Amino acid sequence: MRRGWYIGLAFWLLGFMVPTTVQATPLLKCHFEVNAERSEQTFTPTMDPYTVGSVNLANRFRFKAIVLGDDTRVTSIHLYVSYQTERQPMLLQHAKFVAPQALEQPTPDALTGRVAVYSPFLGKELQYGCALHEVSP
Repeated sequence: MRRGWYIGLAFWLLGFMVPTTVQATPLLKCHFEVNAERSEQTFTPTMDPYTVGSVNLANRFRFKAIVLGDDTRVTSIHLYVSYQTERQPMLLQHAKFVAPQALEQPTPDALTGRVAVYSPFLGKELQYGCALHEVSP
């Protein structure tokens, strides 16, 4: 009977000695520039793409980033850029990234590169770049 008690104690003590792994959370960070105005937005993973809203950029462009996944990994990223007309947004660009790799210290445009999109009417320019960060809690 004593032998079982010692084995149980040994496993209990080993539980304190085994390091626990902390899972990093992926976050998409995008940098924007419109009319010399700079801004940054952070997007978190979601399982429901229909709840994701778009970001207004200088009342000219709209940007939507759908980061599909959970708190541990991203399965895909969809980026949409629209030009804001008087009636409704006009889609200019859609980019898709399948199973992108999150990085601990990426450059600001590690995922997309530096992208320039132009409005169809006034030739206004939106520049942006995004990177998928691996953020430890």
